[in-house]
Amino acid sequence: MPRVSAPVYSLNGGEVGDEALSRLDLERLQFAGSLYQNLIPRVIGSMTLRPGLEYIADIDFGNVQLLEYNYSGGSTLIPILSSLEMRVVKDNALVTRVAVSTTITNGAFNSFAGWTDASTGGATAGVSSSELILAGTTQGRASAKQTVSVSAGDVNKEHGLRVSLNRGPLKLRLGSTDGADDLISEAVLEDGEHSLAFTPTTTSIYLELFNDEARNVRVFSCLIEGAGVMVIPTPWTATDISDNIVRYKQNKDVLYAASGVYQQREIQRRGDTSWGVQRYKVNDGPFVTSDGTISLDPSVYTGNGTMSASRPYFEAGMIGRLFRLFQSGQTVNENFTFAPAEGAHIRVSGVDAARTFTWTVSGTWSGTVKLQVATDDGSGNPGAWTDVFSRTSNGTANYTDPDDNVVKFFRFAVATGGYTSGIIETSLVYAGGSQAGILRVTDYNSATSVNVEVLSRLFSLNATFEWDHSVWSDYDGWPAAVDVFGGRIYWSLSDMIYGSVPDAFKSFDDEVEGNSAPISRSINASSQRGILWMLGLQRLIAGTDASEVSIKASSFDEPLTADSWFPVDASTRGCANLRAVKADKDGIFVQASGTGAFRMAPDQSGFDYSSSDLMAMHEEICDGSSIVDVAVQRKPDTVVWFILANGEARALTYEPAENVIAWSRVVTDGLFKRVVAVRGAGQDSVYFAVVRNGAQRLERLAKLTECRGGALNCLADGFKRFTATAGQTTFSVAHLNGKGVTVWVNGAAVHDQEDLYTVASSQVVLPAMTGGESVVIGLPYTGKWQSTKLAYGAANGSALFHKKRVSQLGLGLTKTMLDGLRVGNSFSNLRRLTTTKGDKPIPAGYLFDDFDADMMSVSSDWDTDSRICLEARAPYPFTASSLVMDVKTNG
Repeated sequence: MPRVSAPVYSLNGGEVGDEALSRLDLERLQFAGSLYQNLIPRVIGSMTLRPGLEYIADIDFGNVQLLEYNYSGGSTLIPILSSLEMRVVKDNALVTRVAVSTTITNGAFNSFAGWTDASTGGATAGVSSSELILAGTTQGRASAKQTVSVSAGDVNKEHGLRVSLNRGPLKLRLGSTDGADDLISEAVLEDGEHSLAFTPTTTSIYLELFNDEARNVRVFSCLIEGAGVMVIPTPWTATDISDNIVRYKQNKDVLYAASGVYQQREIQRRGDTSWGVQRYKVNDGPFVTSDGTISLDPSVYTGNGTMSASRPYFEAGMIGRLFRLFQSGQTVNENFTFAPAEGAHIRVSGVDAARTFTWTVSGTWSGTVKLQVATDDGSGNPGAWTDVFSRTSNGTANYTDPDDNVVKFFRFAVATGGYTSGIIETSLVYAGGSQAGILRVTDYNSATSVNVEVLSRLFSLNATFEWDHSVWSDYDGWPAAVDVFGGRIYWSLSDMIYGSVPDAFKSFDDEVEGNSAPISRSINASSQRGILWMLGLQRLIAGTDASEVSIKASSFDEPLTADSWFPVDASTRGCANLRAVKADKDGIFVQASGTGAFRMAPDQSGFDYSSSDLMAMHEEICDGSSIVDVAVQRKPDTVVWFILANGEARALTYEPAENVIAWSRVVTDGLFKRVVAVRGAGQDSVYFAVVRNGAQRLERLAKLTECRGGALNCLADGFKRFTATAGQTTFSVAHLNGKGVTVWVNGAAVHDQEDLYTVASSQVVLPAMTGGESVVIGLPYTGKWQSTKLAYGAANGSALFHKKRVSQLGLGLTKTMLDGLRVGNSFSNLRRLTTTKGDKPIPAGYLFDDFDADMMSVSSDWDTDSRICLEARAPYPFTASSLVMDVKTNG
């Protein structure tokens, strides 16, 4: 009867499927198991009882999406999206405003009372239709100021300033003195809602809202927030969140978000408790050329006005669309009311009479205005300016520049000290040349008329058939995916990808030339749905429901440009409508079925990407349930977390360089809904949205170092930790009311799974504490491991299909308490491994830093499929690094 002591030196093979259990030819299979539940394989070779889940906050807001915000400032920040709302968790609580009595007079703008118009240069500030209108000019600032009183009791309390903006850009500053910004540094806000935290140190603070642009800014409200959780409106509904349409990418303090349904958004952090959600607005493209059959006629050179079409063309969905008009002739009208000041210029070229333009100075004024000239600096822009003549009175005349075939620029300007009083009205009119101006549609009037704001000055009010329009709007559609790669931000709409000017995430100016020109290229996808996600690896990868496209330059290290763009299908797996995640050079995505996970990695040549199946050894690891969320934890090991539609989770320990691709199941007393992993010092923070005990909670995976026994031991789910005070007997765990819980106090399990405490009246009652004890209270869970088929010890050939038994078992354990460990040949036949070591009893709750003992009896049963089963019960720590089985085979 053959007998062998079979060693398993590593236990990090992860769970494999039934169809793979006979693959004894694979070396990695001897490290695997047929079940890993709540036991996480470690890259180093061990498996450990997974850390517990710490209760952070109630987030019972319906469908939610947790956003990853990586921040090195010390705090952990988690933006949480729910139906039409966003909240933020800072460390262990939702960001909340305290009650203060500070108010802003007419912050809802029912009138202008309480505000002061501090505008300059012809600009104005006033209230119309319950909005603050800041009407800027080319030479002036529109400004509204208010001195706000703070009661003595509210000094040094954090306040929240809530600004709701219909049309930006609005500039804002708040200071302890007039004009200062020591409380809120000068901020530029766009359309959306912003909650800005500040802490006043004086009983008077000074608020200024202003606009330096030559167009109207419209502010809906500017108020001090009331007490309660900070909630910021968003466009995404509960259905949008459930359908996983929101894609986002962080760059510095901004999360850029796309959804394919709504205009892109920027989720902005301006401080740990200062957040805003605003529209992502671009003023210079990307553009597509019109068919030239309709003429457009603007009403204003600058500011706000209307634009007419020669026949019905406009639709309500075009609000927000950009139009670029190309027009012949150049007219610049400029008014000066202060000095120094400079007007816009005209561009003069050609010969003889073609170089003639008309200048006019008019108005009631006193001072000196100058006509100035500059030559082209070689880049198409003016060089140094010199004076042509000065005027101290009104006049008009033609001026012909004498330098034929030289490009020159002309403008009016008022030098320092040149202005005394009145309005100096100037005009330059040149029939030659052409210029392009850009407008944004702000309101829809009819099929032939819209309201517009001028973003880039127009030089003519004549109708033109030559115009472009932007590619994004409610009418044209919005990008569905976003990524940052190679210094550009990329947005995808259908199978088109638009890349910004490098290091200018809000510029798509197609007048930029060379390698820095913006990108507008197709990936030629064979998918109706277009691009579902983008991922910046060593190459830019775009995922569609038909293929995964690798976008190449002409050489491997060359950056992508508009001229160096070569998309090829790296694989044809097809993607689910779910974000992909990255781990170093690898990308991980969910296949179109929703139940498969694949890896995009550099191929053997290292010059392109290919895909491989992460579930090759276990096709049914998801039990047929769709994957609804995914995140990557990098420390202490790389673990990819998958959330399933059935409320369970799967963990993939992922280190391909060490040949570790190991699956495990994660279950809890409740339902997993969402996951994010946030980079941090030591171990990454992994957060889950979990529905348990009738409500949705935010819970954080404890650190491995907190799950090794000792005074603090976080092996419980939904747990809360306490530091006891002298004489304390009651501990509040309202979120676990009615549940049976384990209780850990200063290194010992006061209540374990053999003696659960039922929470009553939201409390756990314990014997009086002396003070300083570490107490952890939470729900129990169990880790289970089952070996693969044990084909060891055959006398002739394979031991498969021969009866065998595992008579003895040896385990290598670290940081383990044997109180929670059970072993056997099935989960219905388990017992304690041992209660003695070296013929001496093991004390209850004894923590073994290293357990190495003689082989111990397990079973006397014979079976063709004899197995080993281990069960580890929280709150007792358990880590196994190796095992040896004494296998006897009858054959």
